[in-house]
Amino acid sequence: MRRTNRLLTWIAALGLLAFVTAAGSALRLNPNTVGFAYLIAVLLISVWGGLLAGSVSSVVATLCYNYFFFPPLYTFTIAEPANWFALVAFLVASVTVNRLVAAARVQAEKAEQRRMELETLYGLSIDLFTATNRVGALGEAAGRALQLLGARAGGLVLFDGSPFRQNVISWSGDKPDEIEDLIAGVGRHKEPLEFPSPLGRDVYLPLIVGGKTTGALVARGTEASQQALVSASRLVALAVERERFMEENAHIQALRESESLKTSLLRAISHDLTTPITAVSIRTESIRRRAGADSELLDDVAAITEETARLRRRIDNLLAMARLEAGKAKPHREPTPPADLFRATRENLPIVFGSRPITVHVEPDCPDANVDPSLALEILVNLVENAHRVSPPNAAIELVARKHPFDPDKMRIEILDRGPGMPPGVVDADGNVATETTDLAQRGLGLEIARGLAAANGGSVGLAPRPGGGTIARVDLQAALLPPEERS
Repeated sequence: MRRTNRLLTWIAALGLLAFVTAAGSALRLNPNTVGFAYLIAVLLISVWGGLLAGSVSSVVATLCYNYFFFPPLYTFTIAEPANWFALVAFLVASVTVNRLVAAARVQAEKAEQRRMELETLYGLSIDLFTATNRVGALGEAAGRALQLLGARAGGLVLFDGSPFRQNVISWSGDKPDEIEDLIAGVGRHKEPLEFPSPLGRDVYLPLIVGGKTTGALVARGTEASQQALVSASRLVALAVERERFMEENAHIQALRESESLKTSLLRAISHDLTTPITAVSIRTESIRRRAGADSELLDDVAAITEETARLRRRIDNLLAMARLEAGKAKPHREPTPPADLFRATRENLPIVFGSRPITVHVEPDCPDANVDPSLALEILVNLVENAHRVSPPNAAIELVARKHPFDPDKMRIEILDRGPGMPPGVVDADGNVATETTDLAQRGLGLEIARGLAAANGGSVGLAPRPGGGTIARVDLQAALLPPEERS
């Protein structure tokens, strides 16, 4: 097709020069008039055929001008010096006009290309930032932009944490294997790369937002300016970031709604449970007053009272955890001596401490705990209740506080019982056999509550088998360390 157009251009140019020559000879026009006619012909050929056709036409017109219209006619001999000046002036004028026309034509083509690029970028921005969250909308917009920018192939590729883990969002045309390496190179260097290829000119553009390369826009066989391609890549990068932000925002909104629903459900459940628990407590107290000296009935009443208090505490713990997880409450940490925590635990569990021997030991070098005292108390109360529930009657429970054996920034509280122990597990950080998948039916909800409250205080709860039988519940908490000058 191009060869046909080029051939038609040369035929038309020669035909126009031949027409001017024939008309000038037939009408016996003077040389000045013929010169103007030749100049107009060269101008038309330059506008239509471009710089090369116009330049060749200028030379041919100069030769025809001399051969047919300057004496002696039909020779290339120039008799008069004035004719030399006229021919040179004509050649210079025709070549100058030809170059001016060609330059104006190039500028017009560039202006048209810039106009098309601006329209393409505007359309791309509209497509990217007014599109819905429909799957594939981003890839379709990027592919359409590449097509309008004259790319014969290419597409949009996003990185999944690394330039070597590439997720192709959209692609058109061939995709040779080496293109993946070139895309990875763009991710590493964070600069546009340009290479010749069988399709022409290939440009690889990084998608950079906040200094991080999130992907690459590949335009193969494009004739668009690099400035337009870079602008397109910036728009696509912003659209990718916008889509990621919208996904994260939707996820956060879902989490907020979930937390709000969970809190509402817990409040409703606690209200529905607190009312009958209060009624049970009132009835139990009434039975206790009427029991008189009936020891068996008094034992039953005491057991009901204990279980009722434990159930009320579980409900309060669940609500506290819900408020902490929803961010509506925050732990208020302060230095708290372990002895104070043990004393408060005894005061909150008078029946447990009165029904079996419980020993308390705080090592001399044990630091204070940097915790919220109320939450730390609930941790110990739940763990002591669990130990009391699984231990045989009259079996001792030990409470020990010491500095952490491995982490100087922490302290450790241990609750040791003589219960049924634990199934075989894995070796923990202390070299003891332990398991994190504790049997909830065996240890109950109290252990999970203790773990949640410990995590809110920046600590953890773990279990390990006790030598000789039983279980050790270990509570690791942040220590309230003194400043260096006070330690010495």
